Amino acid sequence: MKAIYTLFSALALTLVLEVPLGAWIIRRKNSIIPLILINLLTNPALNAALMIIFALTQNYAVYLIFVILGEIAVFLGEGLLIGFLCDLPPKKSILISTAINAASLILGSAILSLI
Repeated sequence: MKAIYTLFSALALTLVLEVPLGAWIIRRKNSIIPLILINLLTNPALNAALMIIFALTQNYAVYLIFVILGEIAVFLGEGLLIGFLCDLPPKKSILISTAINAASLILGSAILSLI
C-alpha cells in the first residue's frame, strides 16, 4: 500500500511541478495536454522500476546508479516527445525537458522527504 501511495505522490508532485513550468517555458497553449500525457507515461514507469530495483538489490549505490540512468533516459525520451508533440526542434525540447525534470527531481525529492 505504501508503494502505491509513493507512486501516486511522486506522480502528483511531478504533474504539479512540471506541467506549469513546462507550459510557461514552451509558451504554447497546446503544450499542457502533451506534458500531462508524457508525464503519465514516464513518471510511473521510472518510479515503479526504481522501486523494483531497490527491492531486489537493497543497495543504495545500485539504486542511485539506476536513478541517474533512469533520469537521463527520461530527460531524453521526454525531450523527444515534447519536441514531436509540441512541434519544437529536438535540441530545444531536450533542453526544456532537462530543465523541467531537474527542477522536478530536486523539488519533488525535497517535498517527498518531508511527507
